[in-house]
Amino acid sequence: MNVIGYLVIIAILIPIAIIWSIKKSKGAVSVSEYWRKKEEEYQEKKVLSAFSRYLGGHPRFEQRTEGLLFLMTKSLWFENFEKGPNIFGFSAAFEKVLIRLPLSRVGDVRSVPESELVEKGIVSTSLNTRRINRKPEYLAVDFHDEWGREGTLFFDTMVDTSTWESSVEKTLREYVPTEEESAVGACSKCGKKVSPDFKHCPYCGSNL
Repeated sequence: MNVIGYLVIIAILIPIAIIWSIKKSKGAVSVSEYWRKKEEEYQEKKVLSAFSRYLGGHPRFEQRTEGLLFLMTKSLWFENFEKGPNIFGFSAAFEKVLIRLPLSRVGDVRSVPESELVEKGIVSTSLNTRRINRKPEYLAVDFHDEWGREGTLFFDTMVDTSTWESSVEKTLREYVPTEEESAVGACSKCGKKVSPDFKHCPYCGSNL
């Protein structure tokens, strides 16, 4: 391809990139406004948050995905976000993941060396692997779900695992469980009994 061909391609791509960035900026929400709405919606205050990659461990969500891991005064949450279309207007397939662990169900929070997760087949050391945390370590969160099943969630998180450990420990000391969090095997939205195998409540349709 000659110089003119490259210039034509650049001339086409630049306007597309400008339009895409304008659309993206119009839909942007300030960080303070985002957390204000979250605190109002969940009725609890934010303690700590970080961009993170969920690596697995939840019985209903097996696919790894990127989003926000955030600790609030009553719960530990992970929520992923749909990536907008690229400069060519294409969007990848998306599955919404929203994990909520009331602090009454959170157990040990600890750092796990990368070598341990490689042995378990959870992460790979291939050149294609992008690590969010610069250190070869990951965050492990032990928990039990509404049916008493035990498990461990694994995250690659931008904030040091030691900060997560100390923040969860401090928040747990000040945490007082509420009556609704003690419900076993029930939908958190409508309160009806549901099977542990369900991903969505058959009564109200909310994610479990």
